[in-house]
Amino acid sequence: MLLVQRMTTDGRHLFRLRSVVPLVLVPLVLIAADRLAHFELRWGGQAEDMWLLSCALLSGLGLALRCFTVGFAPPGTSGRGTTIPSAASLNDRGIYSIVRNPLYLANAIMWLGVALATASGWFAAVTMLAYWLYIERVISAEESFLAEQFGDAYDRWIEHTPCFLPRPSLWRPADIGFSLRTVLRREYPGLIVLAVAFPLMDYITDVLIGGEPWRHWLRTDRGWFIFFVGGIAVGLIIRCLKKLHLLDEADR
Repeated sequence: MLLVQRMTTDGRHLFRLRSVVPLVLVPLVLIAADRLAHFELRWGGQAEDMWLLSCALLSGLGLALRCFTVGFAPPGTSGRGTTIPSAASLNDRGIYSIVRNPLYLANAIMWLGVALATASGWFAAVTMLAYWLYIERVISAEESFLAEQFGDAYDRWIEHTPCFLPRPSLWRPADIGFSLRTVLRREYPGLIVLAVAFPLMDYITDVLIGGEPWRHWLRTDRGWFIFFVGGIAVGLIIRCLKKLHLLDEADR
């Protein structure tokens, strides 16, 4: 079997696991978090909080890119499905006019922020390498499906549109307007992930590794605790609205 065929086949299997693949790195997070504890000992708690906040803002930028992409996506595109690739139409407008995989680029930015939060260079490098090896195969499977589904139109699109690094000069406006309901309906899981990841990183560093009493952590780092509770609460409220079909749209 040719290498590209093997990558496509592997990508189809990995596509079904794309919601759980990041969990493979969790044990490494616990090891890498020790670097953040050393960072705090050397530079102080305030510097640690600023570092974590900067990393959270980077991940937030990735989430914002996802929201922007999904908000302008036509019905039946840019889905979160985990069975097989699907697309009701070829989306080549808006952000898809300057990059073919904006959602995977957004995910890379989100996970880079989480990885850097450990203050471990080796963990950030391993995370990005693992992500690229994984997503390269998923993209290969999706491109095989799209090429078969849309033929010449797809070939013309990929001929000038970059796979992963945007080329702003190619920008063409989206055909439809931005939908906040679509964003809320589809992107609240990302908010929950970030609301858990960064406070948990601080908790692991200060309490589990540093030995700080958890009650003291709640007093001194209550900002992260508020971020955790607030993010989870907002995410669950949006989920309830979705379950009650209050975020449904007839044309999206």
